[in-house]
Order: sequence, then structure tokens, then C-alpha cells
Amino acid sequence: MNNFFSLNKGIIIFFVSCFSLLISFFLNEDGSGDGARGDFEVTYGFILALQENLLADPKDWTLVHTPLHFIILSFITRIITDTSILRFLFCFFALSIPILLYLSSSILKLDQVKKTNLLVLSSIVIMIPSFRYTSIWANDLITSLFFFILSIYFYKKWENKKTNFLDKNLLFQILFLVLATYTRQYFAVFFIYFLTIYFLHLSIQSFIKLFILCVISSIPVFYYVYLFPELLTGQHISLKAINFFILGNSSIISLTLFPIILLNLIFKKITLKSLIKPFIIALLIVIVLSLNFNPIDWKGGGVNYLISKKIFQNNLFFYFTSLVTITFFIYMALENKENALLLLIILFMFFSLQVYQRYYEPMFFIIFFTLIKTNLSRIFLENFKTTFILFFYFVLYYFASISDLIYTINFN
Repeated sequence: MNNFFSLNKGIIIFFVSCFSLLISFFLNEDGSGDGARGDFEVTYGFILALQENLLADPKDWTLVHTPLHFIILSFITRIITDTSILRFLFCFFALSIPILLYLSSSILKLDQVKKTNLLVLSSIVIMIPSFRYTSIWANDLITSLFFFILSIYFYKKWENKKTNFLDKNLLFQILFLVLATYTRQYFAVFFIYFLTIYFLHLSIQSFIKLFILCVISSIPVFYYVYLFPELLTGQHISLKAINFFILGNSSIISLTLFPIILLNLIFKKITLKSLIKPFIIALLIVIVLSLNFNPIDWKGGGVNYLISKKIFQNNLFFYFTSLVTITFFIYMALENKENALLLLIILFMFFSLQVYQRYYEPMFFIIFFTLIKTNLSRIFLENFKTTFILFFYFVLYYFASISDLIYTINFN
């Protein structure tokens, strides 16, 4: 029995994780405040409206995202009219995301140990709370992540060969990133990263052709935003609140990044000495940003901000979590110069007063194990113990989330 588990532990953990998601579906699991259920119930009217008119106004359903997900569902719901069946099939569809994460990360030949560890890492996606409830309630976050991870998959295939001309992998990469942008407009920021990489490696002629293709593909999005400007104005965008979203976004990311860092420190894959310079720079940044930090009716910072306010009744823990992320973003930028641009994009992609935990989950986890070039990820491919501990951390995070533990704490 022990030998069977040892040989098949990755597969067992993956299928147990999948089964747990199906159980959650039948329990109608949701995030705090029934947010995903509420989104589905409100936007289902938009799906029905799209059956009659593909340019139905999304603001009538308080929708501020590009509409591809809803357009796709408007065709599917002509056949599947039962919302429970629709959601159940969508839940199965969502499981393609951890599978694609596994495929994207295993393009380079890996030995059996690394494949097992990678399968456990892919299973972690299924345990991330926001992935689970957005899968269960057919949310457009899942559809956008599906296109985004497909885009990464073809990028990794191109990266493996690094051709200097427009091959099929590169074209598919752009196609699926376009579709991700048609589903949630903020994925457009990743064009900055990919086009920079292509500019450095493609021939001038190929890059110009690719750039023109990207410009043409953006026209439908610009036209849709022109028709429905609330896709921009409804995002609560404010550059004046730069300290809010940098501190808030980095704090949200720390929930994923912290156990990765801690395990690297425990297993001595990084030293405290190597963190001195990044820490000093990050500390100065956090101090400056905290000087004018006085949020009122702010919808950012995620779980860590709530912990800081409810348990510690101050912002110190919140600042600490931001400090952790910014320190290691600087560390990873120093590791590889390509990381610097990608990490800046991740940190600044939501410059809004309204940023929820699910915006970065599981997107950052996927990016960390596919696009970011860092030694911090190596330990999880080489050591099953660390991979399993990381999996267990996210299981605990999941149970804490469904219990709404932080929301029930009241020290007043």
C-alpha cells in the first residue's frame, strides 16, 4: 500500500483535489457574502440578453468586463437551459486550468520525481478558494484564466525553441492572450511583457508583423469600450491612490508568496544575507507609501488587510505583508532582468481602489511557476516534502476561507 502511494502520490492528490471540488459544487460553496453566486445570478440576465443582441449594454447588469465569456455562454445556454447543469459542466471545464499548468511547466523534459511534484503543484490551484467558487458559479475569471494559461503554454513552447520568426506557437500565444483580454480587459497589460521579449528575439520584420497583428486584434476591445465606457469608468481607477494599490496588491500577493519564501528559507535555498539589499529598498518604499495611507471605504488589501484591522487593529501586519512581497519582487528582479518588467506589470496591473483577493488568485501562482525565472521555484520540483507542505498550506487556507474565520472575529 505504501509503495502504491509512493508511486502514484501525485495522481492520487490531483484526483482527490478534483473530487473535493465536485463535492463543493453540490454544496453550492461560495466566497464571503455570496459574491460569486450573486455575480452569476445577476449576469445570467446579460447572457440571455446576448442571445437577442450581442451588443447588449453590460452596465444594465453592473458588468465591467469585456464580454467574451458571456457571449460564449449565450450560445451554450441556447442548448443547456438548466443553470445547474451549465454550472456543473463549467466546473469540469475549470479543471483544464491545473492540467494546462502541468503541461506548460512540463514542456521541458522532467524526470518522474519532478513530474510528480509538478502534478501536486498543479493540484494546489484546485484548492485556492477563489478558483473553487468561481469554478462552481461559472465566473468569467475562470474563462479568462483558461485563455491566459493556454497563451502561456504556447509561449513556453516557443521559448523552448526561441525562433526568430513568426512560428505557429507564437501566433497561438498571441491569439489566446487576445481571447483572455476579450474576456477580462486587464490581461491586455501582459502584451507589454510578451512584446518586449519578442522584440529582443525576433527579426525586425517578424516583430513589425506581430505588432500590427496585436494592434488589429485590439480594435474590437477599443470599440466595445467606446460603446460602453463604464468598462473603464466603473473600475474605480485612481492614480492618486498609488500608495493604496501598491501596498494593497503586494499584500494580496504575499498570501501566495509567503509559504514559498518560508520553505526556501527553512531548507536553506536562500540566505538572509542575500535579502539585505532588497529588504532595505523595500522597507524604504513601504515607509514612504505608508505616510499618506488613510483609506476610507477602500476595497483592497484582501485577506491580510482584514487580518491587520480585525486582529491587530492597526496597519502594521498589513505593511509587513506588503514588505515581504516587495522585498522578494526586488530579489527576483535582481535574479533575472526579464523578471523586473513582469513583476512591475503584476504589481501595477490593478491601479484601482477596488481590488479583490480573487484578482490575483490563482493568476499569480500560475505566473510564478511558469513565467517568472527564479530559483525560488526549483525546490518544489526537486523536493516532494516541500511541495506537499505547500499543498497543505493551501488546504488550510481553503478551510479558513470557507469558515469565514476572519469575518467572524470581533475584538470590540
